Amino acid sequence: MDRGELLAAIADARPGPVDVVYVERRGEDYSCRVTSPEEPLLLGGGAGEFPDVWLYWSGDWPADDPDRQRELFDDLLAEMETMVTGGDRCRWSPEEPWPRQH
Repeated sequence: MDRGELLAAIADARPGPVDVVYVERRGEDYSCRVTSPEEPLLLGGGAGEFPDVWLYWSGDWPADDPDRQRELFDDLLAEMETMVTGGDRCRWSPEEPWPRQH
Protein backbone atom coordinates (compact mmCIF):
# COMPACT_ATOMS: atom_id res chain seq x y z
CA MET A 1 0.00 0.00 0.00
CA ASP A 2 1.09 3.60 -0.47
CA ARG A 3 1.34 6.24 2.28
CA GLY A 4 -2.28 7.36 1.92
CA GLU A 5 -3.53 3.79 2.17
CA LEU A 6 -1.27 3.22 5.15
CA LEU A 7 -2.68 6.21 7.02
CA ALA A 8 -6.22 5.02 6.23
CA ALA A 9 -5.42 1.49 7.46
CA ILE A 10 -4.06 2.76 10.78
CA ALA A 11 -6.96 5.18 11.23
CA ASP A 12 -9.47 2.43 10.44
CA ALA A 13 -7.82 0.13 12.99
CA ARG A 14 -8.29 2.85 15.66
CA PRO A 15 -5.37 1.68 17.82
CA GLY A 16 -5.84 2.14 21.53
CA PRO A 17 -3.16 3.38 23.93
CA VAL A 18 -2.00 -0.17 24.78
CA ASP A 19 -2.02 -1.50 21.21
CA VAL A 20 1.21 -1.79 19.24
CA VAL A 21 1.31 -0.47 15.68
CA TYR A 22 3.94 -2.10 13.47
CA VAL A 23 4.76 -0.32 10.20
CA GLU A 24 7.26 -1.42 7.59
CA ARG A 25 8.42 -0.19 4.22
CA ARG A 26 9.81 -2.27 1.37
CA GLY A 27 10.80 0.02 -1.47
CA GLU A 28 7.76 2.27 -1.90
CA ASP A 29 5.28 -0.24 -0.44
CA TYR A 30 4.11 -0.03 3.16
CA SER A 31 2.29 -2.49 5.37
CA CYS A 32 1.14 -2.41 8.94
CA ARG A 33 -0.36 -4.47 11.70
CA VAL A 34 -2.03 -3.38 14.92
CA THR A 35 -1.74 -5.85 17.79
CA SER A 36 -3.06 -5.95 21.31
CA PRO A 37 -0.67 -6.54 24.23
CA GLU A 38 -1.60 -10.24 24.28
CA GLU A 39 -0.56 -10.85 20.65
CA PRO A 40 3.01 -11.55 19.52
CA LEU A 41 4.82 -8.69 17.79
CA LEU A 42 5.38 -9.01 14.07
CA LEU A 43 8.59 -8.38 12.16
CA GLY A 44 8.91 -8.76 8.44
CA GLY A 45 5.22 -8.86 7.60
CA GLY A 46 5.39 -12.58 6.93
CA ALA A 47 7.25 -12.06 3.66
CA GLY A 48 10.34 -13.88 4.90
CA GLU A 49 12.83 -11.06 4.32
CA PHE A 50 13.55 -8.08 6.50
CA PRO A 51 11.94 -4.83 5.39
CA ASP A 52 13.99 -1.77 4.41
CA VAL A 53 12.76 0.06 7.52
CA TRP A 54 10.28 -0.66 10.28
CA LEU A 55 8.83 0.91 13.37
CA TYR A 56 6.84 -0.15 16.42
CA TRP A 57 4.68 2.51 18.02
CA SER A 58 2.30 2.59 20.94
CA GLY A 59 0.45 5.61 22.23
CA ASP A 60 -2.70 7.64 22.10
CA TRP A 61 -3.93 7.66 18.48
CA PRO A 62 -6.08 10.78 17.90
CA ALA A 63 -9.01 8.80 16.48
CA ASP A 64 -11.37 11.76 16.20
CA ASP A 65 -8.92 14.38 14.92
CA PRO A 66 -7.82 13.88 11.29
CA ASP A 67 -5.36 16.82 11.45
CA ARG A 68 -3.56 15.35 14.47
CA GLN A 69 -3.64 11.91 12.82
CA ARG A 70 -1.80 13.34 9.82
CA GLU A 71 0.75 15.12 12.04
CA LEU A 72 1.39 11.99 14.10
CA PHE A 73 1.57 9.80 11.00
CA ASP A 74 4.04 12.11 9.24
CA ASP A 75 6.18 12.24 12.40
CA LEU A 76 6.18 8.45 12.76
CA LEU A 77 7.25 7.91 9.17
CA ALA A 78 9.94 10.58 9.43
CA GLU A 79 11.27 8.83 12.53
CA MET A 80 11.19 5.48 10.74
CA GLU A 81 13.13 6.87 7.79
CA THR A 82 16.04 7.84 10.05
CA MET A 83 16.91 4.12 10.04
CA VAL A 84 18.12 4.51 6.46
CA THR A 85 19.06 8.19 6.30
CA GLY A 86 20.95 8.34 9.57
CA GLY A 87 19.18 11.60 10.39
CA ASP A 88 19.00 12.92 13.93
CA ARG A 89 15.50 13.68 15.14
CA CYS A 90 16.44 14.45 18.72
CA ARG A 91 14.19 17.21 19.98
CA TRP A 92 16.19 18.00 23.11
CA SER A 93 18.70 20.79 23.32
CA PRO A 94 22.20 19.56 24.25
CA GLU A 95 22.30 22.38 26.82
CA GLU A 96 19.27 21.08 28.72
CA PRO A 97 20.39 19.31 31.90
CA TRP A 98 19.54 15.69 32.65
CA PRO A 99 17.02 14.50 33.66
CA ARG A 100 14.71 16.15 31.18
CA GLN A 101 12.07 18.44 32.65
CA HIS A 102 8.75 19.34 31.03
